[in-house]
Amino acid sequence: MAKVFITVDTEVWPDAEGWPHTPLASTNDCAREISWYFYGGGGSDARGLPYQLQTFARAGLKATFFVDPLFSFAIGAAPLRDVLALIRRNGQEIGLHLHPEWLTDPRCSGLPPFSGPLLHSYPESDQEHLVRAGMSRLTELGAGDIRVFRAGSWGANRATLRALRRNGITFDSSLNASFASSFPDLDATVRRASTQPLLLEGAWEFPVTNFIDVPPAGRRPLHVCATSLGEFRSVLEHAAARDWFAVVIVLHSFEFVRLQRLTAGKAGASHRLLADRFERLCAYLANNTDKHQTCHFADLDAAAVPDAEQPPVPSSSLARTAMRHVEQLASYVY
Repeated sequence: MAKVFITVDTEVWPDAEGWPHTPLASTNDCAREISWYFYGGGGSDARGLPYQLQTFARAGLKATFFVDPLFSFAIGAAPLRDVLALIRRNGQEIGLHLHPEWLTDPRCSGLPPFSGPLLHSYPESDQEHLVRAGMSRLTELGAGDIRVFRAGSWGANRATLRALRRNGITFDSSLNASFASSFPDLDATVRRASTQPLLLEGAWEFPVTNFIDVPPAGRRPLHVCATSLGEFRSVLEHAAARDWFAVVIVLHSFEFVRLQRLTAGKAGASHRLLADRFERLCAYLANNTDKHQTCHFADLDAAAVPDAEQPPVPSSSLARTAMRHVEQLASYVY
């Protein structure tokens, strides 16, 4: 039985010209962005965190929410506290997520200076400082114990893992072979071949699950907005049949929101097709607990994680790829 880790990157991005290189105005509290990125814009059709948490609860599934606390250093702790309380009330796990873009804000005093949007562009000492500050902010606002980390934009490196271990974090899920920014200091062959947990710098790395897209035979992450239900089922059944230890799925707190309407100043709207895909994926997992077990990273005993060989990356099919393209076209209007 494969362990399935449903992971939700939970973050907010300002709708401000020139950000992050141009810091926000001191009066900008990002209230509208918070409403959209965390709560789906409000209203009966909202598809933000409350909807995602309710969907998981109805299906009896576990999920890990990687929450970026850095925005709270700029615009205040109250919105972050509310998000953490919502996730905790629903019995789901909170992990640490870091998007260094927020460091351009002068209100982020006491944190390392901005050195770029990717964590691996920071010296190891600065990475450790950011991890420590992020953990402290999350725990002081009620997140509980933090056991797992993910770098924003997958931008971790080996130094990140050493910084995590020194801060007591055992698990990481930043490795995504579909992105060149992910672990640039890891041997390219190892990076692309990693499908199962691997021990690096004393921490367990859980790679985001990828598959071979046919055509054009490129890599594609198991990401809700980028993968059809047929492709999800194919990869999950492949993993179960071959006794994989872990499958890692990705989505975002704003996955089902048409964010282009935010920039246009319009009322909120949801991606109904993507939300429907998400609900059907949750139903599939709920109906196949004999093959797939959703887990929190806190459920794991690090000493019991197998350091096994890496099985081959699964491949999709021309028919499944064609169906995804049809769905993507339909998503522009539905």
